[in-house]
Amino acid sequence: MLWVDEAARTAGLGSELLEQAETKAKSLGAHSAKLDTFEWQAPDFYAKRGYQEFGRIDNRTNGLYLAFMMKKL
Repeated sequence: MLWVDEAARTAGLGSELLEQAETKAKSLGAHSAKLDTFEWQAPDFYAKRGYQEFGRIDNRTNGLYLAFMMKKL
């Protein structure tokens, strides 16, 4: 799980943590990274860093969705 406290956002910490995780995964032989994020969390954050949505689950009760995203490393 990757989470950056709201007070620390926009300082580049999330991007740095994500980049380090991707670098480590690649060094261990991973060819892609996959994640899920709710609509209200961070899909735009991940999209700006090269992740593409490949699926979603819509919640008919509250109208929100869970996005599944992937990036080739």
